[in-house]
Amino acid sequence: MLNQLIDTLVSVVDRRDPFSAHHSSRVAEVARCIGEEMNIPEADIKTLGIAGRLMNLGKIFIPTELLTKTGDLTPEERSQVATSYLVSVDLLQGVDFEGPVVETIRQMGETWDGNGPLGLKDEDILPTARILAIANAFVGMISPRAYRGAMTFDKVSSILLDQTGSKFDRKPVSALINYLENRDGIEKWAHFRKSPEESDQ
Repeated sequence: MLNQLIDTLVSVVDRRDPFSAHHSSRVAEVARCIGEEMNIPEADIKTLGIAGRLMNLGKIFIPTELLTKTGDLTPEERSQVATSYLVSVDLLQGVDFEGPVVETIRQMGETWDGNGPLGLKDEDILPTARILAIANAFVGMISPRAYRGAMTFDKVSSILLDQTGSKFDRKPVSALINYLENRDGIEKWAHFRKSPEESDQ
């Protein structure tokens, strides 16, 4: 029943922005693969699956014209989209999950060097939040958006590596790249790079 409810909520978000359709489920999938590659506990992998699917729930309150805007976003608009996960936290605060789902979403905006909104750094950030942040960044960059095309796997891997030690934890980044290069991740997730029109064909 919980999974059916989550799928319903996610579908509401997906319908409002065709370029971000399936983003949440893809983040959840990538996050679980990273977690499995790192051999984290099964309970944490389940937390990643739920948190990944629910993290964008707050986008329900973002105007559709902003979600589908093709021009450059203003700093205010970019901030509104980037912090929508905190609205998700507010919406889910009273739900009793088995694992730290809500706290994982709350901490996904934290950075390894401590420059995130909560000021948490390195090991003080939940492992699930560190993994979710990388999965979210990866899916966001590898997918086309209304305002830009999809990046290549090499480009995304390079950006993630450049930001390890500052924005991201090196271990899950390394696990993701290993999955891409040695576990057929590139082939498995090649469809992430398709535009909505190509996906419908």
